[in-house]
Amino acid sequence: MDYLQQKQTDIIANVLAYFSARMATDPHGVLRQVDAELQSLYVRYGNDWTGRGIVGDTTQEATIAALEGVRAECLSRIHDAAKAS
Repeated sequence: MDYLQQKQTDIIANVLAYFSARMATDPHGVLRQVDAELQSLYVRYGNDWTGRGIVGDTTQEATIAALEGVRAECLSRIHDAAKAS
């Protein structure tokens, strides 16, 4: 189980690192990108007819969780910017 936990941690850290700089400068653009990716991931998550296995499920769930975190951060930044205006 340590492998799966480490895999989740790595995926979440990498996704957050990938989007962190862009969130600061273009939260609207990141939000559009993340929403499209999440839509695709949720469809793919539901299409598990033959089974991905525990590693595939862990990877997909961690990616979705990380992108939901990025989405929440973008919405927060957009809200804060609108409030400051």
